[in-house]
Amino acid sequence: GDLYFAYPPGSEWRAGPSINLASSPDALHWKPYDKPGIRPHAATMATARRGGGAPPIATPEGWLTLWHGVEPSGVVGVYRTYWSLLDRDDPSVVLRTSHDPLIEANPALTDPIRDLMYLDNVVFTTGIVDAGDHYVVASGEADLACRITHIPKSAFA
Repeated sequence: GDLYFAYPPGSEWRAGPSINLASSPDALHWKPYDKPGIRPHAATMATARRGGGAPPIATPEGWLTLWHGVEPSGVVGVYRTYWSLLDRDDPSVVLRTSHDPLIEANPALTDPIRDLMYLDNVVFTTGIVDAGDHYVVASGEADLACRITHIPKSAFA
């Protein structure tokens, strides 16, 4: 369900949807955490809306999670992939978040199928795998093509 946090004027955060955790004693009854998770930053509209992406992956520093931010534009908006690093022992604690996109739509990838496109400016990340010195990230491009991106681990520093 929707869970919104309100912030005072001048806050670095903007009220609105965020990515939050929940807990359950029995996997049937769920309670959202009382503190906010990954939330919209007031300095940018690029993440005015946000949602989950690839399942988080454990790293030595914590849980690396890729998520999508949606900038209002056109019919569905511009979807980009962003990342956050969550505490390994308490994933409700956000250690670092990037407000710069990690992956953006690449029109060159869909140019051969441009006549089939009904969306553009959309990249939606669905998977991540550790490949040694880099991660292999799987995404959908414009809802018509699959995309594999190799991202060096240094991009998450």
